[in-house]
Amino acid sequence: MLVGTFEHRLDSKGRLVIPARFREELGNSVVASFGIDRCVSIYSLKSWEGILEKLHNLPYSKGKTRDLIRVLLASAHELPMDPAGRVLLPQSLREQAGIDQEVSINGVLDHLEVWDSEQWNRYRTRVLETLPEIAEEVDGF
Repeated sequence: MLVGTFEHRLDSKGRLVIPARFREELGNSVVASFGIDRCVSIYSLKSWEGILEKLHNLPYSKGKTRDLIRVLLASAHELPMDPAGRVLLPQSLREQAGIDQEVSINGVLDHLEVWDSEQWNRYRTRVLETLPEIAEEVDGF
């Protein structure tokens, strides 16, 4: 299970060091795509296959479904991890997420989210302010 937050910095080439704690679960190659919020989502190949299966089973006749499938799949990149545990985040993903250099890498059960650190801190603060109300509205929590 991927959980926890790590603060890192992209190098000058746009490479991200995947925290050692996550590397074994992710494997030697990952898939990165636009995140649902303004971040980059990183999946193991196995988790990505699960995403593809879910997308395949959605009703493609629905406009919002087509939008979601198109954007997620068009933005997806299979990225090899080098021996130092780094992946090169494509410029298009960094731009969409507003990532410059300082990043927060968050484990989110079956994938990682990479956020610009300032954006993550603003988001986190906003959510924490209303956490009791959010928890009350989440079914099954």
